[in-house]
Amino acid sequence: MSTVVPSEPEKPAPAPDAPRPGAIDAPAEHDDLDPDAPPAPVGDKAPDKPADEPPMSEADKALAAQLSGKDGKKISPWKLVKDFKERYGAAEKEILDLKTRLTAAADAEKAAERAKSIEKRNAELEEEIRYVNYAKSQEFADQFLKPYEEAWAAAASELAELDVLAEDGSPARKATPQDLLALANMPLGEARKQATAMFGDSAEDVMAHRRKVQELSRAQTKALDDARKAGAERTEKAIAAQQSAIKEVTDMFQKLNTEIAARNDFLKPKEGDEEWNSKLTAAQKLADEAFSENATDPSLTPEQRAVVVKKHVAMRNRAIAYSPLKLEVSRLRSQLAAAQKELAQFKDSGAIIGDAQNGDRTPVTPANPMDAAKQRLAKAGVPMPGRYL
Repeated sequence: MSTVVPSEPEKPAPAPDAPRPGAIDAPAEHDDLDPDAPPAPVGDKAPDKPADEPPMSEADKALAAQLSGKDGKKISPWKLVKDFKERYGAAEKEILDLKTRLTAAADAEKAAERAKSIEKRNAELEEEIRYVNYAKSQEFADQFLKPYEEAWAAAASELAELDVLAEDGSPARKATPQDLLALANMPLGEARKQATAMFGDSAEDVMAHRRKVQELSRAQTKALDDARKAGAERTEKAIAAQQSAIKEVTDMFQKLNTEIAARNDFLKPKEGDEEWNSKLTAAQKLADEAFSENATDPSLTPEQRAVVVKKHVAMRNRAIAYSPLKLEVSRLRSQLAAAQKELAQFKDSGAIIGDAQNGDRTPVTPANPMDAAKQRLAKAGVPMPGRYL
């Protein structure tokens, strides 16, 4: 017996324009992977253009020109991404270069400021050494020492070409700078005779070098003498100015202390209050010692330095506590004044406070009007009737 297999139903043929199942249509020629591209026209019919579409702005035109090629077609998005990456990389490099230049400029500015500060400090030190030891200053080296050394070098160079003559007038040896030094230390007349005997016709040339080095040597000596004199005058003026400043500060210090003590009762001694007066004296002594002692004095021992530091610390903390404690005292005084005022009002209301030490505890005015009336009558001496039932 044969088995009959049912045949599959025939599938309807797809319409000519319908897409095939599972098939991916190729992009239209105008699409080029652009998601913003307009839909492809169906047949020969072009998409309708909105009648009220506004005209493109200049920015939109520039953007459209940037996204279009030379032939007017839109550029591939991948090419745009590539161009963007290239421009982004170039911009990053330019920013990095600018940062490097700015950093270099900032470093150069700091270096210039530091150089300016060093130059100023060098000028100050040069001015100081000019009075302390002028021979070591740059000014002395440039104006006096250098010309003197150059004159000696020139003289030594020329002397090396001359001969020192013997007694018979024949050359005995070559001249040296020591010969010129010996002539420079002689009186003028003796130096002329010696130069003529030693150098003959060249004696005048040697004597010219002698005059030159002597002039420069005298200039050096005069400059050093003037500097010492100016330094002494400067030191005297500095000492006088310092003493004047010390006197001014001392007078002002004493004057202000006197004025402040006169305005504040807590800085004045109290008659008959020994505890107060002893505390005030001890505080004054501590303050005077703390202001007059220097903890960095190298002559102090470690123990003495520790004592001075403790005094400074104590004065610092007392100065810090002054304002808060002054505020606290002001508050307590206000509270005391308010309590005293309340107590005075209480006394004026007719209440009688007995003497606690003598056991007198007379009651205050009763709150009951009848009892209060009885109390007033008793106080006035009016006899009271007996209790009525």
